[in-house]
Amino acid sequence: MTISLYQISAPVIAQMLAGLSGVLEKAGAFAAEKKFDPQALLTARFAPDMYDLAKQVRVASMWGMAITGKLSGAEPPKFADDEMTFEALRARVAKAIEFVKAQDPAAIDAAADRIIAFPVGPAVRKFKGPDFVIHFGLPHLMFHCAACYDLLRHSGAPLTKRDYMGPVHGMMEG
Repeated sequence: MTISLYQISAPVIAQMLAGLSGVLEKAGAFAAEKKFDPQALLTARFAPDMYDLAKQVRVASMWGMAITGKLSGAEPPKFADDEMTFEALRARVAKAIEFVKAQDPAAIDAAADRIIAFPVGPAVRKFKGPDFVIHFGLPHLMFHCAACYDLLRHSGAPLTKRDYMGPVHGMMEG
């Protein structure tokens, strides 16, 4: 059985971002139910040098779009990077999912043997397409999605691992 570069990237990214959107929805409802300022959650962080929740969401959505954009050759949309409500962050994630799902599977698969150059600070990292996805892009995306889940769960939001994972493609119930 052969698995394509598209299969290991876009559907997984869409799943993780959908999970992130669901986590944000539950967190917003949690803040409303407990009647506390949502900014307490949106600015939460585990350490002083760590991104806060809102920035983690922005970076996760950026990674989802950057991975599929680099593979397909499409330029991801630019955002203001100033979203500071659960609604605005969910709208951003929805746009990221829309971009990911709009990418042509054949264009992504064509990147299997292409060199992907990705700027990291002043340096540029270069990878073959599959290595970029498996060893660089997806770990970054999942790190930021997990940080969002962890910050909200630590803050008391009623989340489960199933929320983090989002809708799992191909899972058979029963």
